[in-house]
Amino acid sequence: MAEQTLAGDRVVEGGTAPASTREPGTLVIAERVVRKIAERAALSVDGVVRQQGTVGAVLGSSTTDLLGINSDLPQASVDAAGTARRLSLTVALEWPCAVTRVCRQVRTSVADELEQFTGDRPIRVDVTVRELVPRGEVSRRKQGYIDLPSITQAHERATASEDRHDSDD
Repeated sequence: MAEQTLAGDRVVEGGTAPASTREPGTLVIAERVVRKIAERAALSVDGVVRQQGTVGAVLGSSTTDLLGINSDLPQASVDAAGTARRLSLTVALEWPCAVTRVCRQVRTSVADELEQFTGDRPIRVDVTVRELVPRGEVSRRKQGYIDLPSITQAHERATASEDRHDSDD
């Protein structure tokens, strides 16, 4: 289901009815909005870090979203039936940390923010930790450092690129 329509106290499934057939004062909240709220709420918890996967770094987040291979974290998915929403979040955590405590805080923060912004509290928030990022790497990113490939790797890539161009001639 892509969206829900809230009409007064009742929920109309699907939310795709034309605007002319909806009751006045109808609120439509798309699932992508709920996902974005959940992802932002997760990032507000100490210990949760933004992690861009290698596919996302190469292709860009808009391309990976279109291809359905988004590896950027945090990542949320929504399963909604009526007003009962279940969320699944996949996150990266700074290591070392108290994993269970951070996951509990993520669940609480996400549920609270969704209730505040949408008026509905999810009945369940599942948190999966996909990556543990060493604290040193996190602090380097926050300071604006970018890890470049080693000189050997850069030379190998350049050589391979030259070889490809030579074979094309």
